[in-house]
Amino acid sequence: MRSPRSPRASARVRALLVASAGALATLGAACGGGQTQGEAFDPRWKDDGGAGITAFAQRLAAQQLAGRPIPLGADVAVGVAGDGARRLVGVPLDGGPAWTFAHPLDARPAVAGSVVVGLGQGELFALDARTGRPLWTRNAGGRLRGAGDDGETTVVSLVSTTGSTSVVLAIGHDGMVQRQIEDEAAIGVPAVVGRHALLPWHGRYVTVFDLQTGGEVARGVFQAPVSHAFLSGGAIFFGGASAATRLDGAIGLGAAGRASTVALPDRGLPGAPVWMADGTDVLPPVASASDRARLYARPRARGAAGVEGGRFAATYLRIAAGFDARSGALAWVHAADADLLGGAAYAGGFALCDARGEVTLLDAQRGTVARRASLGQPVAACVVQADGLTAAELPGAPAGAPPGGEPSASRAGRLAAQIERAVTLPQPELLPMQRLLLRELAALPGEGATRALSDLASDAATPPSLAEDAREALAARLDGGGDIPEATPSP
Repeated sequence: MRSPRSPRASARVRALLVASAGALATLGAACGGGQTQGEAFDPRWKDDGGAGITAFAQRLAAQQLAGRPIPLGADVAVGVAGDGARRLVGVPLDGGPAWTFAHPLDARPAVAGSVVVGLGQGELFALDARTGRPLWTRNAGGRLRGAGDDGETTVVSLVSTTGSTSVVLAIGHDGMVQRQIEDEAAIGVPAVVGRHALLPWHGRYVTVFDLQTGGEVARGVFQAPVSHAFLSGGAIFFGGASAATRLDGAIGLGAAGRASTVALPDRGLPGAPVWMADGTDVLPPVASASDRARLYARPRARGAAGVEGGRFAATYLRIAAGFDARSGALAWVHAADADLLGGAAYAGGFALCDARGEVTLLDAQRGTVARRASLGQPVAACVVQADGLTAAELPGAPAGAPPGGEPSASRAGRLAAQIERAVTLPQPELLPMQRLLLRELAALPGEGATRALSDLASDAATPPSLAEDAREALAARLDGGGDIPEATPSP
């Protein structure tokens, strides 16, 4: 008779290997040195001091140097459309026609690598992200948390129909299930590289799971909350609400807070936006308030940990703002024509998708429009991936900043004009963000800022409470000897 044991005493894992070993890309033999002790997803494990996850990172780096890089994902926006969330629409961001795929959805679709994964009415499916062409369908229960893909294998994270168990499926692009994992741990959004799935769980662990042998080969431990594993720019990251950690030679120091981690500065923005929502949550097919207030950034894939391009973006309904990733200083403001529901950062810019189904690509430094794409119809939610896109590849992209950067006077004038437009948007729900921007405007130097305050104070389109704030800021500015704009000649 088997002795009873606590659910915490060991994880319950059921793994089914369907595909042959030759069908899987490999990272070589077991990582070697400092292997994880204990069963997968067991919090009572013997800590190896980061040796196993470091060895895995080193082996992966060696493979990349040998000419086997991590593939870049498709650059695409995918929206949920139709009454009752019964249709997916997609459009490539680097050119190409929009596509449509009809299927009921019980949760937000996931875009990962070269695929779009959806689940509805007991059917799990994958589409080619660029064309919408169906790749495979399978019967599946539960609800979709997220997915990862490396161009050959798609790993899908589900929560069971009872909500008490996590289910992870590794499925080839031919539709064959290579591995199934079930466990009581809450497993977040996964990633996959070769025959290894990277599975975040319990808010602070990432298990490296060998899809061929069916076991944990390494584990990362982190101080900051971690519920996402993802590929970006040819590197692997683990992230949460406000930080992302790169898988590199320093990954074993994650428990001590000394891995290659980048955190976004806290600006106290309205809506309390986060970089990544909790990966163990199931996102509904229709966007919520938290989707309308989000942070977007692209962690640096190489070199010192940081944000690529030194900018992150924040959205609040129809307003997007760019900030310096180190200081948090406001860099630009963009006023959209509809609520912004989703987006992604790419090398040199941000791709933001709105409720009309329009995708606007913005220059990361100044917030100017580089290009637009269209899903062709309004959407209830939108997911964007922009992994390989670069600003230099966009036709009609604005010229780069002059040598030495944008002159301070030009920057202040441009930013003042951008803020003025955002502050006059006629939507009462925007008031918290508009007030923040008005304070930023009052602190800007130069005649352009003074003129913008004067216009806002007298413009009938300015909401009354903001007009009063503008008058007070203008009075303080002029009393302090600020710049007085020249009178505009009468027509």
